[in-house]
Amino acid sequence: MSPNASRFSRPSWSRRQLLLGACFVVSGLIAWWQLQSPPDTAPVLDARPRLPDYVVLNFAAVDTDEVGRPSRRLLADELRHFVREDRSELDRPHLELFQSAGPPWKARAQEGLVLTGGDQVRLIGDVQLDREGDGQTRPVHLETERIDVWRKQALAETDLPVRILSDGDSLTANGMRLWYTEPTRTTFHGRARIRFAPESAPDDELTRETPP
Repeated sequence: MSPNASRFSRPSWSRRQLLLGACFVVSGLIAWWQLQSPPDTAPVLDARPRLPDYVVLNFAAVDTDEVGRPSRRLLADELRHFVREDRSELDRPHLELFQSAGPPWKARAQEGLVLTGGDQVRLIGDVQLDREGDGQTRPVHLETERIDVWRKQALAETDLPVRILSDGDSLTANGMRLWYTEPTRTTFHGRARIRFAPESAPDDELTRETPP
């Protein structure tokens, strides 16, 4: 057989036909792989709602110190406790922090959390902390949006803006740490801004009559 006859006996494939054949081969391989692969199993979603283990209405609790004196009292319209999370949620909590001498600190907020086994109480939303004045201390009113109160450290702290009012004077800061038992001390985050109330005239000058 001549070389020319051998050349003309081979099938002639165009480039378009070769590309089309390659596409068929790839499509077949993909279909075979999909048939061999196990079907994906959809993740099982936990549809159970998050429910508290118990609910207490008109909640009230008192902590005592080592000698049995009240050290802290916590009230709330409602308490919801979650055992697995080791936390309790509070509606409209009121927290009273007793002192060995002098009036107690009284705090209130829109919401609250009891964390870390009861050592930490977090007050959230329109938090107000007050202490009445007496012969030794000035009255104090504090406002912020969140504050953490730690029982063992006798510490109240926040990293949010805080405003303090006392006898007409005001102080604002970007955060605060307050050790609320005697002797009380406070540190502020960043630069604190203080505004003093103008001094009023003495009583004898206010009541003095102008001679005719």
